[in-house]
Amino acid sequence: MLRRTLDRLAEATTFAETIVLGPGEAGPEFQAALAGCSNTLGPLRVMAGGQTRQQSVAIGVAALQSQADVVCVHDAARPLVAPSTVRLVLEAARFFGAATAAARPTDSVRQDLAEGGSRALDRSGLWLVETPQAFGRDLLEKAHRAASAAGLAYTDDASLVEALGVRIQMVESEGRNLKVTIEADLLVAATMLGVAR
Repeated sequence: MLRRTLDRLAEATTFAETIVLGPGEAGPEFQAALAGCSNTLGPLRVMAGGQTRQQSVAIGVAALQSQADVVCVHDAARPLVAPSTVRLVLEAARFFGAATAAARPTDSVRQDLAEGGSRALDRSGLWLVETPQAFGRDLLEKAHRAASAAGLAYTDDASLVEALGVRIQMVESEGRNLKVTIEADLLVAATMLGVAR
């Protein structure tokens, strides 16, 4: 999955550098996945991440060696991302400062009520947040410092940056940007990629 994700990113644009973060014990396996990757990804490095996603991204941002002024954060669990989506998110981040890929929900959505039961929400005004997410480098560094100092945890970098009062530009994904979370997702991804499992 990591290699397929990197190949999608490589198709999208040229990166100044790419840092792959994951569990320390997966380092050799991740390193093997980098063999023969496109040079459009720039210098590639594998690093041990933190205990949380937020900590891992902070480690990656702190380790950047290039002068890139925009940072793109993407989950290897989304190996089907369209290269066009990556490009659109990066363009939006350059213009607005912060952007994320997202999709409109196709199912009806309900919200739990404190008194019990639930209520229907208007899904036309809702987004399902995905990756890639991209931000001005200075902004992302500032957001991570602020969250760390305050001891606050966020589920994604868009929420972390938004906590600074920054508006996040939503970019609708082109194609299906499936997140592989459970075994069934892996089967769907394999089918969509046309590979045997």
